[in-house]
Amino acid sequence: MIDYNEHLDDEQQQMDEASSSSHGKVRETIHLDDLITTIKLRKPVTVTGTTSVAQSLEIMRDEKIGCLLITESDKLIGIFTERDIIRRIVGKNLSHADVDVGDYMTVDPDTLSPDSPLAFALNYMVVGGYRHVPIVDDENRIIACLSIKDIVKHIGNHYFSEISNLPPVPKNPGWATVDGG
Repeated sequence: MIDYNEHLDDEQQQMDEASSSSHGKVRETIHLDDLITTIKLRKPVTVTGTTSVAQSLEIMRDEKIGCLLITESDKLIGIFTERDIIRRIVGKNLSHADVDVGDYMTVDPDTLSPDSPLAFALNYMVVGGYRHVPIVDDENRIIACLSIKDIVKHIGNHYFSEISNLPPVPKNPGWATVDGG
């Protein structure tokens, strides 16, 4: 049986830490024209195209991330995501140690600059069906990888008190499944 209180306590602690680590500024509202840099961006995890799929999967598991950014000469050349694994690798009887991630990555992914509005990132994610968008500078050097989780966390931190005051147990206990929502 799922202990909802323990789960909520963990989430409360994470939100408290994120809230206290913000720069002490409390914004009154979040706007779609806010720049991507208003979101706390995580350091990107990168590999080269010659990294094996097995090594890439280990890195993704260890880092608890859903994608890797593929680089060549410090510039973005591709992205390798969980979706690439499912669509391009699973069921092909490949030796993951013998194939390179560069052979299964998405080449030349859509990117955004750090001064792009949040609305652009959301548009890319919704229209393109992306969960991750690389953030690059004018020379295609990687700055970060923005995930939909980052955006939701940003909004959640902003509306912390409203979210934390929700009832502790969902009205529909069927929501809390192993497979998620």
